[in-house]
Amino acid sequence: MFQRNSNKYSQSYFQNPFDSAIYVSGTFCELRGNHFHGGLDIRTGGVEGWKVLAVADGYVSRVKVSTTGYGRVVYIQHPNGYTSVYGHLKEFKGELANYVKEAQYQQRKFEIELYPKAGEIKVTKGQNFALSGNTGGSGGPHLHFEIRNSRGESTNPLLHGLQVTDKINPEVKRISIYQKDKEMLYSEGEYPYTTVSKWSEYLKNTKALNLPPGPYSFGLYTDDYFTDKKNVLGINYCWLTANGKMLYQYQIEKFNFDQGRYIYTHTDPYLKWKENKTYIRLFKESYNPLPYYKQNQNGEINLQHGDSIQMKVYIQDYAGLMDSATWIVVGDTSAKALQVASTSYEEKQRVTGSKSFNFYEWNINVPSKAVYHPFDFKMSIKPKKEKMLSKTLQMHYAYTPLHTYINIQYSVPAEWLQYGDKLCGVSFDGRRTYYEGGSLNGNTLSFRTRSLGEYAITYDNVSPVAKTISFGKKYRFRVTDNLSGVSSVTCSIDDKWILAEYEPKTGAVWGEIPSWIKPGTYEFKLVARDDKGNKTEIKKSITL
Repeated sequence: MFQRNSNKYSQSYFQNPFDSAIYVSGTFCELRGNHFHGGLDIRTGGVEGWKVLAVADGYVSRVKVSTTGYGRVVYIQHPNGYTSVYGHLKEFKGELANYVKEAQYQQRKFEIELYPKAGEIKVTKGQNFALSGNTGGSGGPHLHFEIRNSRGESTNPLLHGLQVTDKINPEVKRISIYQKDKEMLYSEGEYPYTTVSKWSEYLKNTKALNLPPGPYSFGLYTDDYFTDKKNVLGINYCWLTANGKMLYQYQIEKFNFDQGRYIYTHTDPYLKWKENKTYIRLFKESYNPLPYYKQNQNGEINLQHGDSIQMKVYIQDYAGLMDSATWIVVGDTSAKALQVASTSYEEKQRVTGSKSFNFYEWNINVPSKAVYHPFDFKMSIKPKKEKMLSKTLQMHYAYTPLHTYINIQYSVPAEWLQYGDKLCGVSFDGRRTYYEGGSLNGNTLSFRTRSLGEYAITYDNVSPVAKTISFGKKYRFRVTDNLSGVSSVTCSIDDKWILAEYEPKTGAVWGEIPSWIKPGTYEFKLVARDDKGNKTEIKKSITL
């Protein structure tokens, strides 16, 4: 019943990307908010600078320097058709470093993406070609590592024979129970539900859960651990039975990046919003195209009065360590129905596909591809927040995710037009304000978003702030911005572009005056711009 897919991958072709034991802080297809994690996060002891090794012979097929995403990242194509990926690197080494730096000067930009010719930059198995770092969207020093197949799908690196230590069982923490009322899902964003803890009398099998007759499905909140409980990891294997018969299972061993945002069909966005916990739906909806599942009866039980059904969920990590939980549901016409709380609104629009509607000064256009299922788009106006021009639009709620962008327009009153192209939309998450962009055409401000919640209109006419940390042949600055974010930082000597590195997480800008600049006195200039075109400059005289 619990047979895992057979492992068809070679166990000896690839070596570890470090010359040491691997300890993991993030697993393959771990649930990461709005996406599945595409590889392994390998710990580096909280520091940068570990030697990164090619896991097999091959050549560099792609290299990128970015302030977002994987940061500095290298793709190595191997003769067996697979590509290994190494992300968040601190720096490149040797021939690769020279190749990238030369291209940066040719194109006069720090952020760059290059595709060397096949065989142009060769590497051998075990060769050190980079150092580990914390660049891009990384939250701390580590190596992000992937093994992709010839179709570009990421596969679980552990299936390829990489050795890791895993000595702690995964843990079933909570179970969610859903009464499958589609109209409640559409109107309130969730099926009527309840959740129970592993410590509850229901999962300790001392009490049955009485429910009104009807169709029900279930969900799972779970974590895995390898060597300690500080690093919370994900589960790739799960089975659900009803009275000993298979109802549902998932096995995740490869991943198509184009389907990443369908994580919102694999998990329960409402409970993430309500409890800040990621529950996995133990049923596949019709709008879920992911290929990981097998299920019977649509992952549902049809509970009749007097029925007693024993449910059991089993989870397993890559190493084969398991946990399980058992609970009993009983059909009872006198049982209290499950509930889901209503959210407030002034007006609502049922969205079943492509739809455009107006609400006060706002126009909202929802493409059909943006929605996973029909839902009531709820709207209301709230008081104006500090530093905002407009009142706050409650544009539905974050419990309903969007698959693609929706388009927002705002009719700008005449007295705001003085701000011109500095006008922008913003969203709010608690006390934090997020820039959403915006372009002005006549008196209409337009922007787009993939998130629902609170929105308002404001303006950004404040230049970035640049401070000198140290200055000489080697220089270091700090550049920050109040709202729209730093969009570019350039450095020059007598108006000739020179390479400067930028790390937006810290605002650090640093570099070294190139050795090819002859002795003499020059003007050094740093120019920083934000997304609304506000600019700041630092000019300094330097004698070499």
